[in-house]
Amino acid sequence: MNFLTNVLLGRHSRITNAIGYLDTGNTLRCNLTGRNVAVTTYAVAIELAPPQLTPLLDDYIKKPSSIYEYDYRDDIPAGIHIIPYNTICSGNQLMLAMDIDYMFIDSSYMEHRPLIGISPNTFNILHTDKCILLSKYYMKRGKRHVKHNKG
Repeated sequence: MNFLTNVLLGRHSRITNAIGYLDTGNTLRCNLTGRNVAVTTYAVAIELAPPQLTPLLDDYIKKPSSIYEYDYRDDIPAGIHIIPYNTICSGNQLMLAMDIDYMFIDSSYMEHRPLIGISPNTFNILHTDKCILLSKYYMKRGKRHVKHNKG
């Protein structure tokens, strides 16, 4: 099974690519929408975000706890979400997440309006910071999608 893949992401007229890692331990879902969350780096998110979101993303990356200072009803722009999450190192954290328009994994269309979480920590895959951790949902979805296209 190949755990590394090419991912193409788009939001409005912005497009970027990333190295995807199929992370079987990523079970993150948005509590409000029930959508699966792929976790990406700042380098990917900033290429998809419109300029008006840059200050919000920059504040979050410089000081992840800044997310606790926002009034969820007034300060968070449309298409931005706050996702509670736990890691093996810490619990009860909040992650900034963003709606995007589409995601392709190895040239297969995966999902309309996927949700990507933005990691407050830096990580690299194959010596690049343009990477994304895909949930096991995308492994299953990709297999179904490929079978559907072959038939």
